[in-house]
Amino acid sequence: MLNQIINTDLKLESIEEIKRLNSNTNLNVYKYPLKDLSYLKTYTIDDVDSLEIDDAISLERIDNYYKLWIHIASPVAYIEYNSAVDKCARKLISTTYLSNNIIYMFPEVLINQLFSITNKEKRASLSMGVIFNNDGSVSSFEIVQSLIKSNYQLSYDDADELIEYAPKEEEDLSIISKLLETRKNLRKKSGAKEILESYGKIIVKDNIPNIKVIDQTISRILISEAMILYGDLIANYTKTNNIPVPYRVQECKTRASNNQKINSDNQILYNFLLKKSMGKTFYSVQPLIHYSLGLDCYLQATSPIRRYSDLLVHYQISRFLNDKTLISKEEIEKNIIIINNIGRQNINRYREDQKSCLNKWFMNNTTKKYKVVLLNWINRYKNISIVYFTEYNISSICHLRAKIEINIGDVIIINNITHDYNDMLYFEMNS
Repeated sequence: MLNQIINTDLKLESIEEIKRLNSNTNLNVYKYPLKDLSYLKTYTIDDVDSLEIDDAISLERIDNYYKLWIHIASPVAYIEYNSAVDKCARKLISTTYLSNNIIYMFPEVLINQLFSITNKEKRASLSMGVIFNNDGSVSSFEIVQSLIKSNYQLSYDDADELIEYAPKEEEDLSIISKLLETRKNLRKKSGAKEILESYGKIIVKDNIPNIKVIDQTISRILISEAMILYGDLIANYTKTNNIPVPYRVQECKTRASNNQKINSDNQILYNFLLKKSMGKTFYSVQPLIHYSLGLDCYLQATSPIRRYSDLLVHYQISRFLNDKTLISKEEIEKNIIIINNIGRQNINRYREDQKSCLNKWFMNNTTKKYKVVLLNWINRYKNISIVYFTEYNISSICHLRAKIEINIGDVIIINNITHDYNDMLYFEMNS
């Protein structure tokens, strides 16, 4: 396994550190004391083929109330800031998911055998225990550096069934779902925007692209809300204790223009216009608002195996809890510049990959007719538009030719008119 990660992209010091860490996987050698929470019944919920399992949840019954535990895998229990492995992760900034390849931020051997939460053995975690009031507000919470063990490794389909049927002997997930639904409703009262829509994702298998539709099921909503809660409370904790971290910021950009009023009867157009009204998200050392989440401040801390910004937060929380010197604000600001720049490159790389594979998919399906919603005219005179393919829950820029006037929000049937998909998809409206 180690031979698979030793390549020309890793410096000798990185290889030696990986070998050292890998040799300690069964020795319980951690950089700081960990509280044993392995007595909790713990669930991971993820895609079937996921390698980076970095979050888990538990429900603890204390007297006549519930305590929700959110556990996040903690690489900082093993590695130091500015170590060789850390520097390699910083160069990549994030895991990049391409259609036929995944470029992991950490070496796969460390993800598999040390970081990722599994049911094989105990794993280091940064755990948060939360007690709610009846309205979904937080009564109290604690942050604990812990050891956990996953009892159930569930797919989203498995979790959906447990939540829906809620068998008496396995009702924890159903209870957690209700707690987090109440929490979400509280955020919505504070202005949070909810966009519940399925989305299409290009998957390449045997060199053939296909579109997989991901539905926003109850278990996906549960995990999403748990991660938002974790980021919300950690952000307020770091703000209160003056811990410099990369906050995730989103300001309100604009309201929908008068000639593009949000039509509640057209959910697809509604979601598109709502997303247009939101400003871009970015990282900042300042704890500013996150508009669409309805939060005064927010950060991402739930994916330290695959996002370097989250890893930085874990370094800082660990140092604070163990009375060690924090990474300076100036150093965090330098890292934010790197995160914003390289992170943008990674996102563009993913989008270009998806666009290329989508073009290939259309090339393989030239005879099909497609039902679409016209979302916007980018250039009406050149027939450049954005359309939403309703069967595949995917939107794309394309050249759209029609013999009659088409208005934004119209549902139409289109078909391919050319097979040259290098830069632009070409369609025409069926007469």
